[in-house]
Amino acid sequence: MSSTTDSNTTTDHTPWDELTPARQRVAKTVAYVNGPQTFERPNLRDDVKESTAVEDVIDDKDRVLTSLKYTRLLNDLVDDGYLTLEFQGGTNPIILDVEYDSTRDTRNSAPWGDASALHTLVSQVCDREGITRDLLSEVENPYDVNQVRQKVNEAVGRTVLLPYADPSEYRFTKETYSLVSEKVQAEKEEQ
Repeated sequence: MSSTTDSNTTTDHTPWDELTPARQRVAKTVAYVNGPQTFERPNLRDDVKESTAVEDVIDDKDRVLTSLKYTRLLNDLVDDGYLTLEFQGGTNPIILDVEYDSTRDTRNSAPWGDASALHTLVSQVCDREGITRDLLSEVENPYDVNQVRQKVNEAVGRTVLLPYADPSEYRFTKETYSLVSEKVQAEKEEQ
């Protein structure tokens, strides 16, 4: 990742002009919306969605919002030396019952891979919704969390079971935040 600039000095990041337009767009968005602070991808996406001025520095807000549904471009910017991964999310995922009520239900979640807990969660939702518990017999693999979750949500007609894992956290390096914030400022001045 170490590259050489025109002045033959070594940097710890990919030169700006070698980043893809998508990576440049996401980097400018992060700098504009979050600045140098640590952020989580879902929160960044919400902040971009709410921003009324982000299009002053990027050309396509909708493309950025689509990109921020996933971590790929943020992880690419880590590989390019622009962002630092502060916390690796996605570990210890669970399935949440988003309509859990402690006065009525026995479980609010099931750890990923715990078939017994998942089936208890499914039974709880089926009882609550007045639908048959036999819907698991329609699932090709009743131990596949995603298949079970999709089948239950389909049977209920809305999302009641939702996967959750702690999100990854990112931040700019000091050097690259300065570089990208200069690009953002130049875009704003052109407006």
